Formats: sequence, C-alpha cells, structure tokens
Amino acid sequence: MAELDTPDQALAYLAQIDPNTSYDVLRFEMGWICSPILTPEQAAGSEAVGSTKLVVDSQTGVVMEFPSWSTDMVAEDYIEAKRTGRPPPARQIYPYRWRITLRRIREDPEIITYQMKAVSLSDPPEPTQDHPLTINKRTLLNDPPDTLSSMARAHAIQVMEQNHGTWPAETASEL
Repeated sequence: MAELDTPDQALAYLAQIDPNTSYDVLRFEMGWICSPILTPEQAAGSEAVGSTKLVVDSQTGVVMEFPSWSTDMVAEDYIEAKRTGRPPPARQIYPYRWRITLRRIREDPEIITYQMKAVSLSDPPEPTQDHPLTINKRTLLNDPPDTLSSMARAHAIQVMEQNHGTWPAETASEL
C-alpha cells in the first residue's frame, strides 16, 4: 500500500484514481479529507451545490466518497464509524471492489440485453455474478434492479453517451 503521511502523498494517490481532478486536502485523525477544487465555471454553476468529499484512510488506503457534508461532519462520522465498526454512509470508490464486463446478446429499438459478469476483487472474494442485464432504452431502467446491475447499467450509459448514442457491443469497468 502507498504511504499516505503527507498531503503530496494523498494527492498522488488520488491522481491514480482520477487524474483530471484537483483536490484540497485536510489532515484528520484517520487520514485525509479531500474536497474537489472546482473550476470557475463549475463554481458558478450547479456543480458547486452538493459537491462530495473523499476520505483517504491513511492506514488502509481505502477511499470513501461522502455526501456533501461539512468537513467536520465527515471527519466525525468517519472516526465514529471506524471506532464502532458500523459502515459509514459513504461508498468505497477505491480500491475497486468489482470488475464488471458486459457483452451484448440482444438489442432492439426498445431494449438492450447484455450478459453481465461481475467478478469480486475483494479479499476474501464475494461470489461472482453472471446473468443477463436488460436496459430499457427509453426509461434507462435495468432488470434486474440490484446494485451491481445498476452500476453496470450506469457504465453502459456512459459509454453509449461517449459513442454519440451507440450502445457498446462489449465493455468492462472496475468499480
């Protein structure tokens, strides 16, 4: 695991995850609280409202994304969660926990169906999930509606938007 004792080390670690975002970092008891530095355009627009914060745990290297809380609130909650063993109200964004692959098996004007395979990267690993994933092109709802399928759907939509409306035949992502 990377050393995460200085602001520069924390910033370098975050750059591995998202090299296109700059952060302000603030030391706290368990590591670093990181707030994205918004561009003037982002600050003037709607992106300034609801900006999340990241916690980089300097002992474990885990990066958690918190809601748009104050820095003090994030620090207090994370410290309490670690001390009590309860999960924080945040999602782990790094290290990645799943490798998800999608392979198109059917498409018509209304829906697209992929064969989804989600392989756990955790230690110990969670069971692999391998099943069809159907996305309604109009509503963008997915079936089944479980969390991993929803994350895979979000990735497929992102790729489709990058491809100017063309759904990918195959795609993969680590989440």
